Amino acid sequence: MKKSILPILTYLFASTAIAIAASTPPVFQMRLVLDTAASDSEPMTYVAHYQNHTHTNLLYVQKAILLDETALKSAKLGTAGLGWPVIEITFTDAGAKRFAEVTRQNIHKRLAIVIDGQLCEAPIIQTEISGGKAQISGSFSKKEAKDLAKKISDALPK
Repeated sequence: MKKSILPILTYLFASTAIAIAASTPPVFQMRLVLDTAASDSEPMTYVAHYQNHTHTNLLYVQKAILLDETALKSAKLGTAGLGWPVIEITFTDAGAKRFAEVTRQNIHKRLAIVIDGQLCEAPIIQTEISGGKAQISGSFSKKEAKDLAKKISDALPK
């Protein structure tokens, strides 16, 4: 009786693909910022540009991901009141519930928004945010906002 090596190779390739996919960090992440370094945090540089000034801060971002792109329904370029570019995100039903819960439980704390491994924004949560929609505004150009929105959108589950 001949044994085929094909099932074994198929299994090995599938296992490797799953392991690689599991080790790839989500494109979009929301995590809490801590006041000081801790074993469950990592230092991340936050760069803000405002009127020809650049401010760089080192923030300690928890490793635990509170929300990722699976909680999102869509991400697109938008415009804020004064014409500033923003990324408009719409949450899935489950994502909206989770986002409301996260914001309700962490009022007056900073929420790190990490896109493609880079800390983009870290706003202070002022109130619970419900309704299933949010805007990410920051010190990015229209092109940067468009590119980030596309990157998030491309990573959304199909």
